[in-house]
Amino acid sequence: MRRVAGCAVVALVLLATACGGGGGGAAPSSSPTPDLDAETARMSSELTGIEGVTSADVRLRADASSGRQVTVDAATDATTPGEQRAVLEAVTEAGWHTTAFVPTEVRATLVGPDGTTLDVRDLGFPRRGADAAGLYAMFGAPAADEDWQP
Repeated sequence: MRRVAGCAVVALVLLATACGGGGGGAAPSSSPTPDLDAETARMSSELTGIEGVTSADVRLRADASSGRQVTVDAATDATTPGEQRAVLEAVTEAGWHTTAFVPTEVRATLVGPDGTTLDVRDLGFPRRGADAAGLYAMFGAPAADEDWQP
């Protein structure tokens, strides 16, 4: 029985190697891997150009455990709740429209000059992370794939 199990393991390894293009190289990909560092820099620049945003920290993650996640921590000089909500909405929309990938989640946090903190729950989302279907309903198709639908 051990011999049969050992043969099965060897066969699986050989099959996986053959299907992966052989050798130790990465399997070919049908779509290019996004340059997350370049997109992070582009988004940071774009966000600080939004009226009312004084600073922005952007993090893009694309992995099996977190999906395709955009996290934005921004600060604003807006003082009224309405202005702060408008800035938060603009920051969240910019996160949704990353060109690196279609996000499965956008987490946006905005801190006002008096320390008031807003996140996407203040835009009506049920959790700290806005999901793709809700973002699509609010902002339309993402920039990374204009034909995408939830």
